Amino acid sequence: MSRRTLILIGGCLTAMFLPLAAFAQSPFDAPPVPGAMPAGPSSPSASAVRGVQDNVDPMKSPAMPAGAAGVPAATFVAPSQPSMATTEALGPPIIPTDAQPITGSEIVARVEDQVILASDVLWQVHRLIDTAEKSKNMKVPPEQRPQVERLYLEKMVTNLIDTKLLFADFRRTLPPEQLAHVEKTLAEPFEANEIPKLYETYGVKDRVQLNAALALHGSSVKDVQRQYVEKMVAGEWLRQRMPKLKVVTHEEMLAYYQDHLKEYEYPGSIKWEELMVRFDRCGGDRDKAWQQLTAMGNEVWAIVKITPGLRGPVFANVAKTKSHGFTASDGGLQETSPGSLMCEDLNTALETLDLGRMSEGIESPQGFHIVRVLERKPPGRTPFTEAQAKIRELLEAEQKEVLVAEELVKLRKTARVWTIFHGDLNGPRLTELLDNKPQRR
Repeated sequence: MSRRTLILIGGCLTAMFLPLAAFAQSPFDAPPVPGAMPAGPSSPSASAVRGVQDNVDPMKSPAMPAGAAGVPAATFVAPSQPSMATTEALGPPIIPTDAQPITGSEIVARVEDQVILASDVLWQVHRLIDTAEKSKNMKVPPEQRPQVERLYLEKMVTNLIDTKLLFADFRRTLPPEQLAHVEKTLAEPFEANEIPKLYETYGVKDRVQLNAALALHGSSVKDVQRQYVEKMVAGEWLRQRMPKLKVVTHEEMLAYYQDHLKEYEYPGSIKWEELMVRFDRCGGDRDKAWQQLTAMGNEVWAIVKITPGLRGPVFANVAKTKSHGFTASDGGLQETSPGSLMCEDLNTALETLDLGRMSEGIESPQGFHIVRVLERKPPGRTPFTEAQAKIRELLEAEQKEVLVAEELVKLRKTARVWTIFHGDLNGPRLTELLDNKPQRR
């Protein structure tokens, strides 16, 4: 087995609180009566590659499939020979308005010596349409379905071209007998990762049911596994074709940081905890709400009195069992920007309270509150020393993107591709089509 094969088989399977002085605090006396408190504002098949061209003349264009009327005929020319396709665009894709459904056995594309049958992608096309229909709670009208299928099919076929080109290039460097070993190596991750996803997608429980579901779309588990192998091999082969990434220097990272200073700025923040009683939880009875608040306040005051230097949370147990705040289940913990709350009295308390000191009772349109500030951070900027690791990753990703594009351009220069949507795709026109294809998400 070649070193590259070993690399392939191995590679494709891997893939704080501020130390301020404590403040002594008197017991939580009963606050003034509510009326005196100001309110805040409102607020795989037998063949290694399915459909490999076995004709005496592998460059012969396929016969025009049924339902593809008006599609330009293929006129393959060896890459070394001049051709109109390399110098002159053939016009926009021809998609007839009277398109008929494409059957699974139709050849929809040829990439090098491989053919793509409609059934290779129709199962994914139908799944995408079904998913879209369910999410929008509407059905594609029967008379429009052929056109919709055809549009999805074109996108899927276009997305497959680079994978097929890479797989074909890989096969040219690998002894045929080694491909079966690669397929066997990838069988386990396929079973572990892909089969459960397919069960979930089709709502089935075993392979028999899964095969039956895929058969409705002209496919099978074996076909899906073959496509998985091609995709995994193509991805690993592309990584091996690429030159090694250059080391990202300190100067490059610092230059990027200085050019993107705005991106590393952050607003000030306040971490605090809250006890709250809502008026609507007390039937609008403000006196009852006030009594509940003072009871909670006196309960946690005991903790603050015993440990006056404590800067961590103390409201958690009481908040989880008695508070009505929207973060009560999290112990009443919150983090907000200065001045961001609808109640100005709360904003003022959060900006002026000493760390660890409890507020008096504060009234908002929704209810009564007691707050305690845990930490304040002023506005600032993430320092370069903290940002450089992510900057390195970003610059390496950008470098990799460029190298991938360069490798694909090399591969496409001499590629032989035909589809029922575009006719022959040689040289610049192929690169233009694939560079402008929508990115899959």
